[in-house]
Amino acid sequence: MDAYQTEEEQVESIKKWWSDNSRSIIFGLGLGLVAIFSWQSWKDWTHQQTVEASDIYQQLTQASKDQKTDTVLALAAELETTYSSTPYAALAGLQKAKTQSEQGNRDGAIITLEKVAADAANNSIQHIARIRALRLRLAAQQWQAVVDNIDSIINEQGGLNPGEFIGQYEALRGDAYRLLGDNEKARQSYNAALRTATLDSRILQLKLDDLGPPVASFASDTMPQSVEVKK
Repeated sequence: MDAYQTEEEQVESIKKWWSDNSRSIIFGLGLGLVAIFSWQSWKDWTHQQTVEASDIYQQLTQASKDQKTDTVLALAAELETTYSSTPYAALAGLQKAKTQSEQGNRDGAIITLEKVAADAANNSIQHIARIRALRLRLAAQQWQAVVDNIDSIINEQGGLNPGEFIGQYEALRGDAYRLLGDNEKARQSYNAALRTATLDSRILQLKLDDLGPPVASFASDTMPQSVEVKK
């Protein structure tokens, strides 16, 4: 026997089902359409932001070549505030810090670089900014602070990982120790940097040579012990 005796009963059943469920169906379809529209709008907006930021960054790099420092700083500020979601904001920060340093504003350059290191989405740009900030801190005679900072990075504190930049960090730590007068710790850091392939080994070797020969205790710790030969 059919589930419904007449076509009228089937029609009435469909009408009742639609009356009971139409609102939720329409609401669900509306949400789906809004989600699709919002996603497409966000993609279009992101693309437009990137295109505009790229154009501004090209203007910034040209202004830097032309040594128009005021223009560089103004365009960097625009990228930082209006286009912070694009990768060009971090690149502009590096250019801004370079200009600040050239103007003699070392403290301002350090602040800018440390902000890039904290905010940049790209891990390599973070390390580049952090290393440049550490170099400026060395120039500002903040030697112990540099050592402490690099120690925390190499020990991967706070979620940091030096990765392929570890050689540059070790070399900077060696510079800081040398300036602090601790030649043996400087030697250890330079030797650690030499074990990587990311730096010019000739420069590191020159720095090692400049430290002079290691003291006896250090040499005995780093050189292999002699082996007694049985007769």
